[in-house]
Amino acid sequence: MLALRPPLAPSSLTEEEKRPAKLVDIALSQLQVQGVRLIEWMALLYRRMGEPIVVRDFAYVVPDDDISRASDILSSIGLPLTPHSNFWTDVEGDFHTKAIHHRLTRSTSLAEDQYLLLYPTSFVQLNPEELYTAPSVCLPSGREVLVPRPSAVYAWILRTMLKYPKWGSVRTTLDSDLQELHDYHLYRIEMGFASFKDSPELWKKLNMDERVADVQSVINEWKWDDEWREGEEWFGDALAAIAAGKGKIDCLPSSNAFPV
Repeated sequence: MLALRPPLAPSSLTEEEKRPAKLVDIALSQLQVQGVRLIEWMALLYRRMGEPIVVRDFAYVVPDDDISRASDILSSIGLPLTPHSNFWTDVEGDFHTKAIHHRLTRSTSLAEDQYLLLYPTSFVQLNPEELYTAPSVCLPSGREVLVPRPSAVYAWILRTMLKYPKWGSVRTTLDSDLQELHDYHLYRIEMGFASFKDSPELWKKLNMDERVADVQSVINEWKWDDEWREGEEWFGDALAAIAAGKGKIDCLPSSNAFPV
């Protein structure tokens, strides 16, 4: 079986990414000293899983009971609380409005603003057994944070798809996130996409049949290790069908549509 590609190292950050990362490192040290539990989320997590995503915002999940206190701590160390943007609310929906935003940069451009985001556990809903502790791959100190195991990441995406309408902003983002993780994390394709129909030569060159078999083996391991929650075992079947080319991400169920 092909080994999963190792996570990206801190040195892989660009200079522009390193500057706010230093601020986040200081912020997290203050939060952890105060006993705030932090779970790595969104771009940071996808970066860990091998997706070469640009880290614009640094997102963490915080227990609901601690999120107001955590926000106050960030404000007290000079990271100002920023109200939600009407523009980004339209573009990102609940991915924007569910988070508390603390500014990391001084830019006046929407495209250049960077934030430390705090999401409540009521939005993300990860169980303790779905988390492990690991050094951050995007902070200078490499300080330890809680990290969701890969199966929990896919499960959250699929679970959340069921809560939102098919063509809304949240579902559109989830479809894109799942496609990127499928290609970079499961398939382990550095260019991100390969199709037998579009390019049989590239498919053969990349040993895609072997990669598909590897994905099936990984998903089977998640099933054998009981990593799916009760009633969500079909998540593995859906991922396996997508990997084998027998299913499509845009055909996954939503709050207003059944699979087709």
